[in-house]
Amino acid sequence: MPNYGLEITPRPDLPAIVARWQREISAQELKSGYFAVLDAADEHHCWRWLLDLRRREELATPELDSWLETDFFTQLPNRFAAPVRIAFLVSPLRALQAQSASSVATISSNQRPSQGYYTALFTDEAAAYHWLAQ
Repeated sequence: MPNYGLEITPRPDLPAIVARWQREISAQELKSGYFAVLDAADEHHCWRWLLDLRRREELATPELDSWLETDFFTQLPNRFAAPVRIAFLVSPLRALQAQSASSVATISSNQRPSQGYYTALFTDEAAAYHWLAQ
């Protein structure tokens, strides 16, 4: 099974799906990786996800932003017992850069529980887990 530069670890103790990109990836690998996370979440009935972006560059394009909004996030409403909570874990430098337009910044500002998901941006993994547990 391809991993798309991504390591996906179910954490039933949290409970959460932890997905860590391990290298630079292409736009297609990003898309495939998001669907791999969704498959793992389906398998484990888990709506809490930590996406660790610290080892890959930002892939900010209008096309990818549109893909996330129209092809990926539209699959989340009513999929699980609660709205999906997605914690994006980034480096402190990227968090500063996220104040400008980027896909992570755009995504993390989209609090849309009525559309099936919440998102937030973190530089501290413990804080991300705390938010996921809410």
